[in-house]
Amino acid sequence: MCPLQTLSLHSAVDASQAASRVQFITHRGKRVLSIDYSRSGVEGMKAVAKEGHRVIALEPPNSVLTLNDVTSASFDQESVEVLKSRVAANAPYVKRAAVIGISGLQRLIYEAVQMFTKRSIRAFSSREEALDYLTEN
Repeated sequence: MCPLQTLSLHSAVDASQAASRVQFITHRGKRVLSIDYSRSGVEGMKAVAKEGHRVIALEPPNSVLTLNDVTSASFDQESVEVLKSRVAANAPYVKRAAVIGISGLQRLIYEAVQMFTKRSIRAFSSREEALDYLTEN
């Protein structure tokens, strides 16, 4: 597993910063798209969501396993709307999705995104549990 950058995305975000947070990793011999929103500000959230969608849309339908890390990420109404639209647009491509790092008010956002998109995105307390879920048969 490759280490993810912990670069803070609170200021202006360029495409290379967002791209560094959206990477395929391998777990149990399977490809998982790691989408790292952790410690992102609102602009970072939007940039990473956009890059995640770009990468996912290049894959075959119903083939992508996604691990989303929202640890200490910041949200506002606009970023929540962006997430909802991207998650909905990704639906045809995503086979299974998991999220880690949800705490406090993020739980409400998580539930709103699931309700709006009618998608099941399982929440886990650890990265390892989420990866095991994503890669199980």
